Amino acid sequence: MVNVLSLGAGVQSSALLLMSCKGILPKLDYAIFADTQWEPPWVYETLEWLKGEGEKHGIEVVTVSAGSILNDLQGGFVSGETRFATIPLHILPATGPHGKLRRQCTRDFKINPIETYIRREILGLAHGERAKQEVQVIQWMGITRDEWHRIKDSQIKWKEHHYPFCNWGAKYLDKEWHRRDVVNWLEEHYPGLEFKRSACIGCPYRSDSEWNDIKQHPKLWEDLCKVDDSIRRGHRLDGDAFLHRSLKPLRDVKLDVDDGSQGHLWGEECEGMCGL
Repeated sequence: MVNVLSLGAGVQSSALLLMSCKGILPKLDYAIFADTQWEPPWVYETLEWLKGEGEKHGIEVVTVSAGSILNDLQGGFVSGETRFATIPLHILPATGPHGKLRRQCTRDFKINPIETYIRREILGLAHGERAKQEVQVIQWMGITRDEWHRIKDSQIKWKEHHYPFCNWGAKYLDKEWHRRDVVNWLEEHYPGLEFKRSACIGCPYRSDSEWNDIKQHPKLWEDLCKVDDSIRRGHRLDGDAFLHRSLKPLRDVKLDVDDGSQGHLWGEECEGMCGL
């Protein structure tokens, strides 16, 4: 049986990798990071550090990618030149209540690349070859008890989803952990290091405090505001699109550092792959 971690290089998934390194959790074989190529710099910095920790303990940290989600957004949603995976943009329609685009980005840029790597590189399957219809892979995800609603069973017979912080799939810990427990553990065992929630730079599920994190990097913020300006009227969209839930241009939003929405916003992301 192969133990594989879906690594987001955020808080919870980083802790799972480090707890495996310390022997608190069973030995992982792989930790796989799906790179959207539009991650904030601190995610890449954490990822590089985690690679070193994994190497010390015989855990291979792998990066896979389905390409650039930003290029996909600009070339598909904005121009209509290519097929694109929609991100959950906030939409102000010409008539009627505001809404949100259906989220396809997690499947296309996180789930599929990781599953492809497992099939090809770990199970050794050729393109189109069927896997044995029995569990061969245990895939860990960093969902904590306060995000219980994000847990999903695997729909594929050759792998099981396990959520060690919730003791889902097997009993891993002496209690179920909440996100605050994970943060406390990281602060105790890795003082001086900062672990932030992972998400694409332009993810609409960000809280104001997270938008403010990006705003502290002027060039990154200005580039992001230009992206927000460019998506206002998407290809065949009957209405205006916005990154921020206020339905205002990002550069004009008065951000509330302590808006308290962080957990609520991510509660809407139910695939168990983002924000970890």
